[in-house]
Amino acid sequence: MRTYKIDNYIAQSSDSGEQYITRFGGQPDWIAAPQWPVSLPWGNRPLKFIGQIRLNDFYRELKDITLAYIFMTQPEDKTDSFFDPDIMYPDEGENAIIIQPNGKIPEYIHVENLFVGPTVDHESIWMPHTTECEEIAAMEFKKLDIDKFCGIPAFFGDSAVEPNNMLLMQLHTNWLPFYINGGGAPTMFTFLNDKKDGGFILMEDM
Repeated sequence: MRTYKIDNYIAQSSDSGEQYITRFGGQPDWIAAPQWPVSLPWGNRPLKFIGQIRLNDFYRELKDITLAYIFMTQPEDKTDSFFDPDIMYPDEGENAIIIQPNGKIPEYIHVENLFVGPTVDHESIWMPHTTECEEIAAMEFKKLDIDKFCGIPAFFGDSAVEPNNMLLMQLHTNWLPFYINGGGAPTMFTFLNDKKDGGFILMEDM
């Protein structure tokens, strides 16, 4: 199975002008009207923008530019002790994947027409540099347990997903140049459905 191992991140100013690319930080490059997820239990608190993934980079059959925007309920910064454990669950509304254009938003995700909002980095955007390689299910766990796009998810617990969902991104969130509080020693698994018009986030914490 084709995968794209993330080797490192290249930083640019958040006002560099590059749009519709795979990156973390900054503000979303909305293709359609803004659909910013908010947390209803926290008084419509906007989820923090983690980044956007240009699906065309990894799914070559897509003809129109298609972005997956990644959001999660997060503290304001490293000094903020706020943490919502519901980010660990894919259907509690505390994390979200928004697909544009023509994406479908599940009923547990609530959105508002916010063009900008909280982000993991206001000053820089972080573009992942990747290496394309192949994975097979028989590979050692440590070879699958890497930061990557696509490929085979390296679950260390009892997590399982329906076969029509495919791994979009796997990140060890404690080892990033931008700040994500995902728990003690978490891995973020981001999945797409087979129609590529929706998805969900699953967090595992050792």
